Amino acid sequence: MRLAFQVLSTLTLGAVLVSPSMVAGQAIPSPYTFIESRQEVGLYGGYMSAATGRFGYGPSGGIMFGGRYALQLSGPLALEGVAGAVSGTRDVINPARPEGDRVVGEGDALLATIDARLRLSATGDRAWHGLSPFLALGAGVAFDLSDPAEADLLVEARDVFDFGSSFFGTIALGTRWFATERFALRTDGTFSLWRLKTPPGFSDADRGFPSVEDREWVRGLSVSVSLLYRW
Repeated sequence: MRLAFQVLSTLTLGAVLVSPSMVAGQAIPSPYTFIESRQEVGLYGGYMSAATGRFGYGPSGGIMFGGRYALQLSGPLALEGVAGAVSGTRDVINPARPEGDRVVGEGDALLATIDARLRLSATGDRAWHGLSPFLALGAGVAFDLSDPAEADLLVEARDVFDFGSSFFGTIALGTRWFATERFALRTDGTFSLWRLKTPPGFSDADRGFPSVEDREWVRGLSVSVSLLYRW
């Protein structure tokens, strides 16, 4: 009986001593990984669909491309700088013609944008299964780099649309996927906002257009993919 008790005590003590090491060796893998790098730079491409305004003379969107840089600030916050362009077309409108027959031609549009954005990550300074969803808010300037259209010669000088420059605001939802420590892919769905200047001829009271404003807000909706390098 005493021998059996000693054997049982020895086995129990051994189990107590071995159990912690066994538990320590069975670490449960976490779906979260820390993002060590603080800076990233990348190129993006995508497509934008844009509203053209009440009379339809604004840029209608098109292929978009550009570059971006981001600096992680603290926790979930990062500061971004984005410079890009949207290459598409615009309609040339003659307001002296009847409604439905005012488009007299087409011109190129190259809308350049520069803006700064504040990015808020849903997972902070970590990634969940390699993913980091985010919300970004930004503001900057947009301007047209294209040459005047030949079709502009078909309308009066006071009816020629000139984009000039405008405030450019953005709200974006997206996610980053960290393929490796250095490289990541990013997708963005972005709502953009800017203003179109109304050509003076459209405000002519004799043409019968009611309540024509000097400027009007229009929106753009875009989808883009970025390739990022991080360090």
